[in-house]
Amino acid sequence: MDMKASAPDLRMRAQTGRSRSLTWAGYAVFVWSIAYMLPHLYWALDGKVGLSLLKPEISASSEWEMINWVASGILTAAGFLGIAMIYLEKRKWLSWSLLAIICAGCAVATSHGIYGIGYRALQIMGAIETDSGPFDMKQHAYVLWDLLLFEPWFAIEGILLGVLGWCFMNKPRGRRIWSTLCTVGVLVGLITGLIGVRFA
Repeated sequence: MDMKASAPDLRMRAQTGRSRSLTWAGYAVFVWSIAYMLPHLYWALDGKVGLSLLKPEISASSEWEMINWVASGILTAAGFLGIAMIYLEKRKWLSWSLLAIICAGCAVATSHGIYGIGYRALQIMGAIETDSGPFDMKQHAYVLWDLLLFEPWFAIEGILLGVLGWCFMNKPRGRRIWSTLCTVGVLVGLITGLIGVRFA
């Protein structure tokens, strides 16, 4: 077997596998982000369906419309970030700049989701009270929806962003560094959550 002849073929196969994984990861980030953007855009346009899933004080606040416009913009940007990493793969200077944003997004979204799931679970179990007292299903249905719907979305978004960055890396060392940075970022997010600071 000619090792010299087979080496380029192996590199080409590895590159093809990486490109395929990066494409899947990029589109997964796009679809997941846009799917969550749509209800925010609907609420920003004064839609009323689904408001019962939310904490009443939030949906009734004077900033509600602005919150949803900002969320729609951020989620749209996150979605197109996934697409950008596919098609800007060869523009290293821009890709590396976007990776810094992706790493931050991974850390914030994942830690937000993990913290939120744990916090809401403790509220439902009665270990932590809600703003208006012990958990009551009729009065605090938003806590359950947070646990089952909204917080898991954050966690999955963060994981998908982490996978996107990991797929972009083409060397084991780069992937180890990426995994370490994302893990540290998530831990920092969880610690700040525990001391009363949440970034999203």
